[in-house]
Amino acid sequence: MNEIWLDIKQRFKKGDILTRLIYVNVAVFLAFVLFAILRGLFTGLGFGDSGWLFASWVALPTNSFFEALFKPYSLITHMFVHIGFSHILWNMVGLYFLGRLFLNYFSQKQLFGLYLLGGLMGGIVLLIITNLSPLFKTEGYAWGASAAVMAITIGIAAYTPNTMIRPFGIFNVKLKWIGIAVVLLDLINFYDSNTGGHIGHLAGAAAGYWFAASFRQGKDITAGINKLIDRLTGLFKRKPKMKVVYSQEKVRKMSDEEYNEKQKVTQAEIDSILDKISASGYSSLTKREKDILFHYSNKK
Repeated sequence: MNEIWLDIKQRFKKGDILTRLIYVNVAVFLAFVLFAILRGLFTGLGFGDSGWLFASWVALPTNSFFEALFKPYSLITHMFVHIGFSHILWNMVGLYFLGRLFLNYFSQKQLFGLYLLGGLMGGIVLLIITNLSPLFKTEGYAWGASAAVMAITIGIAAYTPNTMIRPFGIFNVKLKWIGIAVVLLDLINFYDSNTGGHIGHLAGAAAGYWFAASFRQGKDITAGINKLIDRLTGLFKRKPKMKVVYSQEKVRKMSDEEYNEKQKVTQAEIDSILDKISASGYSSLTKREKDILFHYSNKK
């Protein structure tokens, strides 16, 4: 059991952002299942009652601005919560396949930023509209990654609509038809028992289309979210205790041959730069890394 846990930890650490998102969603779902089982053993209550209690802690309260005001974190946590197995299954299947396509064109940061943006837009729009009109009242809480997954799905479908894919290896279809199909599915079922949920999904789809349209015009709407995330994570990073100071006097004393030797770029450094482009995109490179890549490509 310990080996399995260590293997999961290693896969999470070494995995890309898509792998980590799926791991977090599955981990939260398993936490809910464990909570429901333990609660059932002691109280005799079923999954339904346990689900509502679990949702009251981490899901987004949609029928009360007052309750949502005291749970601002739920705007984030709700997009990682699933209570039904089929709900998490289809969301994670969609996230995996469409997320992989997304990463062929965009960076991991952009995928994570759009996931959050889609979930936030879905939650905020749902919160506003359910409190403005009784027609769109929900059962009290909203949860699930559907709006976030919709943002990524429509984002890649709108950016490269004519790309051919082969879902489950069955038939070829253009991405635009996948995007149209998922939006139509929400519109067709708009007035069923989950009207509020469909509103959230469509808001997530709008976020994805906004991202693709803006990116074509040279603007990345996920940049603001990613800058905020970098600042927040920076608060928890350990600062180096030692400060390295380079003496310019020693540099001046170097001969031309010694200096040129120091400036040689190793193959390992080139590989590191290429890995960085694959993970975060060309725009993440420093000026020196871009110069190295430029000179290296000219030598080829």
